Amino acid sequence: MATARASRKKTDDRAVLRSGQRQRVLALLRERDWVGIGIELAVVTVGILLAFQIDQWGQDRRQAREERQFLERMWRETKDAIAENDWAMDVHARNRRSAVDALAQMNDSAALARFSATPRGCGLTSFPGLGFNDTSYEELSASGRLNIIIDPALRAELRQVAAAQAGAVTQLNYSRLLSVPIQQAIDRYFDWGFDVDGNRTCSVHWPALVKDHDARNAVVRGARLQMFMWHHRAYTRDMLAKAHSRIACQLEKADCLKSVPQIVGYRPMNDVLPPTLSRRAMSPSGKYFK
Repeated sequence: MATARASRKKTDDRAVLRSGQRQRVLALLRERDWVGIGIELAVVTVGILLAFQIDQWGQDRRQAREERQFLERMWRETKDAIAENDWAMDVHARNRRSAVDALAQMNDSAALARFSATPRGCGLTSFPGLGFNDTSYEELSASGRLNIIIDPALRAELRQVAAAQAGAVTQLNYSRLLSVPIQQAIDRYFDWGFDVDGNRTCSVHWPALVKDHDARNAVVRGARLQMFMWHHRAYTRDMLAKAHSRIACQLEKADCLKSVPQIVGYRPMNDVLPPTLSRRAMSPSGKYFK
């Protein structure tokens, strides 16, 4: 009630002020006091301009506050998304490397026997999703919230993140679809079970698998899909790292980088990696940088 009364009082005061200004202008017109009329018009014009300027200043402050809050959120979320991508890249790299190493040793029965004593190869048709990565930025782009960001370069980079993540989800769904017949071709060589704690166990009978032509081909196809997924996750990570660094610089965070290291730096278009990148990125250690 008090707020409503104060608002009505302000409205009434403005009405009285405008009425008084009109009366003065009419009196000046009757007296043909052109100098006075000019002064009154100048006062009114300056008042209107000042009101617009104050209103714009308030809007700019609100927008700057909203943008900073939004950037703080994006800084945290891009950091989490990078860590999530790193985990997925390590999974795909290890799955691919297991298949490559096993087929490379197909004429070494002792090496294959050692492989069979470990879970290597059990994740060949495993393609994990990333709940946060695979949904957040596409939704953010569609919501229009990116328009809060003033910097056009940062807006463009976050849209690139959304596009990269959408591409990764498309490849993920495609890989899962193709992995079904691959697993069917090799499943007879897998031994699944549980340990005493109820955790799943797995081993692959590699000495028998490598003698099966169809199973070998299935392993190659599975490794190829793992590489595709690794490349999509690596490209997404590159885009995330660029956006994260730009946000960090705007917020004056410690992780602001002048030059952002890139793993692949280009959108995946085929299943061929340069030899140096393949050896480095798909190493058993899962390390992506030298």
